[in-house]
Amino acid sequence: PVADQPLTITYDASLGTAGLKDCNCDVYIHTGVILPGSREWQNVPTTWAEANDAWKLTPVSGQPNKYTYTFSPTIREYFGVDAATAIEQVAMVFRNADGSLEGKAAGGADIFVDVSSGDTLSLTLTGDPGTETYPLGKALPVTVGSTSEALLSLYDNDSLVATTTGQELNYSVRLTDPGEHTLRATASAGGSTVSDSFAVAGQLLVEILQPTTSVVNGTVGQSVTVEATSYVVADLQLVTGATVLAAKTDSLLTETIVLPAAEVIKYTITATYRGETASRTVVYITGEPQVAQLPDGATPGATPMDNGDLMMVLRAPGKSDVFVVGNFNEWSPVIGSRMNRTPDDSTFWLQLPADALPDNDLLYQYALDNQGRYADPYSTLVLDPSDDPFISEETFADIPDYPTGKAEGVVSWLRLDVPDYPWRFDASELPDPKKMVVYELLVRDFLADHSFRSLTDTLDYLDRLGVNTIELMPVSEFEGNISWGYNPSFHMALDKYYGSPEDLKALVDAAHSRGMAVVLDVVYNHAFGQSPLVQMWPGAESFVPGPDNPYANVTARHPFSVGTDLNHESALTKEYVKTTLTYWLEEFHVDGFRFDLSKGFTQTDYGKDVEAWGRYDASRIAIIEDYADLVWSVNDSAYVILEHLAEPREEEELARYGNGMYFWSGFQPHDAYLQASMGYGEDDLRPALSANRGFSDRNLIAYIESHDEERMMYKNLAFGNSNGDYDVKDLPTALDRVELSNVLFYSLPGPKMLWQFGELGYDYSINRCPDGHIDESCRTAPKPIVWNYRENADRRDVYNTVADMLYLRNNYDYFHGEITSSQLGPGNIKYVHLDSDDGQAAVFGNFGVTAQTISNPFPTTGTWYDYLSGDSTSVSDATSGMELAPGEYHIYLSQRIEPMGGRLSTSLNDRNVARLEFGVFPNPNAGRLTTTFTLEQRAEVTLTLLDLMGRPVSQLYRGTLPAGPHNLPGQLDDLPAGTYFLRLTDGSTAAIQRIVIR
Repeated sequence: PVADQPLTITYDASLGTAGLKDCNCDVYIHTGVILPGSREWQNVPTTWAEANDAWKLTPVSGQPNKYTYTFSPTIREYFGVDAATAIEQVAMVFRNADGSLEGKAAGGADIFVDVSSGDTLSLTLTGDPGTETYPLGKALPVTVGSTSEALLSLYDNDSLVATTTGQELNYSVRLTDPGEHTLRATASAGGSTVSDSFAVAGQLLVEILQPTTSVVNGTVGQSVTVEATSYVVADLQLVTGATVLAAKTDSLLTETIVLPAAEVIKYTITATYRGETASRTVVYITGEPQVAQLPDGATPGATPMDNGDLMMVLRAPGKSDVFVVGNFNEWSPVIGSRMNRTPDDSTFWLQLPADALPDNDLLYQYALDNQGRYADPYSTLVLDPSDDPFISEETFADIPDYPTGKAEGVVSWLRLDVPDYPWRFDASELPDPKKMVVYELLVRDFLADHSFRSLTDTLDYLDRLGVNTIELMPVSEFEGNISWGYNPSFHMALDKYYGSPEDLKALVDAAHSRGMAVVLDVVYNHAFGQSPLVQMWPGAESFVPGPDNPYANVTARHPFSVGTDLNHESALTKEYVKTTLTYWLEEFHVDGFRFDLSKGFTQTDYGKDVEAWGRYDASRIAIIEDYADLVWSVNDSAYVILEHLAEPREEEELARYGNGMYFWSGFQPHDAYLQASMGYGEDDLRPALSANRGFSDRNLIAYIESHDEERMMYKNLAFGNSNGDYDVKDLPTALDRVELSNVLFYSLPGPKMLWQFGELGYDYSINRCPDGHIDESCRTAPKPIVWNYRENADRRDVYNTVADMLYLRNNYDYFHGEITSSQLGPGNIKYVHLDSDDGQAAVFGNFGVTAQTISNPFPTTGTWYDYLSGDSTSVSDATSGMELAPGEYHIYLSQRIEPMGGRLSTSLNDRNVARLEFGVFPNPNAGRLTTTFTLEQRAEVTLTLLDLMGRPVSQLYRGTLPAGPHNLPGQLDDLPAGTYFLRLTDGSTAAIQRIVIR
């Protein structure tokens, strides 16, 4: 592209992040340019989430997922860049009308196209098919384009295949030799030559032209035509069994056949060319499947039976014939894999005998009528040829090879020889839901290797912080790898990008050993186009539902739906949701669910009316209560958390139902806390309290940040207020403001939630792009992982302050008592006075940027103890004012309590120390010590020395020890004097002792 010429681009929505693949929507461009001296987008003419026709792409006729767009009259004029400024690149992101879907480069990066000034000769060769191989003899269209007139030449390896003089050369290359080919283009003008190239391997391929599907229903005696091409002149044969029906040397073979009485007839076309052989098979089905009642107790999906057989059940109303194909029958329908059809025509089932199954991994799909092949909607694992190559052995070992050439699309994977997981800990003492401290995290952006295994190793960090509940953003199979997970395709399959089922089980088990709950974020409002629930009953396109779809709505019933809206009044959808929820509870022992977009569980058609959608909906309440009943029938203590944000009386009714449901707080009090933290303290923090949101009990889970909300520290540093030398934009001051906000947050009664790294003052915007610029299109893009923040003393202060607050919450009742007085509304001075069984608390702070006076810091006279400093003060007049510097805060208690959160231990640690009989002597010591402990059973033991921030200093022992008492000597002569932690783990339980080296 030349800056002073127009540019037409073609966007393939199936590539990169594929966020707009099969979206069945209008596609818009969001664009800018990169100018010299900056990597930030400049001269951005588009507005995110605005449906302006000037920014809408044109679909390419007959090519799904391809769109074109032209920058005219020139690139320079389109972006309004003056003639003196060079344009280095055009930057692009693609979206749907409201910006809820986006398409970017692989890894979530923006898309960039280099731009030439036209002053020097430049060349581009396009047409790379994007695959390692390409069929021999099949036309491969390529285009050679130069920035000015030149002699253009195109070579296949070193053989010249086309040449012209001009600025463009179009040619269809046909590869004739198997093996590697380098297609190279050159442009020569004025003594200068430039080139561009790409490589592709030629491969012999047979393509069946007729029939258009590989499995076809027919009738006995019917005449059918089989037509296939090899693209190159080859020795072609049409074979059935051992009989050759036709043979010729050509690139095309056509034969008419009369179907015999057999139920399954395979016809194979084989091509032989220069020592290479390729084949394709077409199968004709005659007759009707057996009609039989579904056996008692059979449930959807693939279920191993006690006798070693496998029961396979598919709900497929409206379909006539289904075969199971897979690695047990060479991926081709056979008599033994034809499924029975129930008398009501709703369900297909098959009992595969044990001796027909492979030893370890069953890979399979359902061949459905003449329609195609689909993975099982009830898969527990799947293979995806697009995503799996990017999953390392370290994350998930021994993923089977995808059956390339035998299957297309997603394949179901059932592991047949996996030993039962040896669960060690039950969640018998889950946190009181009204005292939850939930840590919401996205594994992808929390740990560099994005693995459950590393998260298990990180539980001590969260335990020291005082977290008692972990909420994982969606881990069920979603489209792509680089995602938040809210684009689900298989709700019952674990997404392999985070690890194996055993890794997730070990995480839950280890969390339970610490008294921590694990909650899964689940997404049942919708499914995306890769889901069989959508594809098996398609509409005009395979990725959108048709009117006969028993699971999904053709048109969403509410304005915030993405993907395909599910019909929660359908009996099949209810069964699907209940079955998959049961699976996660029973298989992984998780402790509950956070239901994403639960307000969408309705068939009331709200169209685009956002206000109406939030009103009381009795049908929606009934659906949610039905799902909650199922959850509690499996685990009566499981948490049911809703992202609902509906009318208060609807949420209150759900909160009072059964064991009680809990609710995300939404953009308030988030907005208010961020405004207050920035120093604009006229904001109302009262929405953080359940009573101020219409609840009769503490059923509101309030949060300052969530995955959906902007980060407090980013706002502080970018937009903080100032007065004189006091500037919220200064890093230490901004972090102090985060401490202030957290103190006036965790002191309020009711369950609380924090977003990952909030305890360290995470300061990257939610809209940060991988290259550093800020744009809403990058909301779900990967974000920096900041464990290095623990090295900063000011950030450690934030961690310790949060940990100290949570230590109080987890071990005392001060912040779970009753509020006797408060000022949380508009005003810079905010305070809360509480009364509890443990005594009284007075918490207050100055959110202004100038000194302020609090007129009634204490609720009563007497002696008050500053929790964080340890100081005490005698109050003779409770109404006597106290001046507070900007950002100053205090936590006063009616008794002295040493702050221990994050530094030494918790009551849970004390129990673990007692259970393991964990002791260290002498303590203090001069570098030599002995550790004593008792194991209940044989276990792998690790003894690690940590510094005061919990970072490993030295591993003193690692090995497997038998049950019984043990004494391990240790030598620490080379370490500087000071205080350390000694951590003992027995595979799942961890206990910590503080030691002093002199």
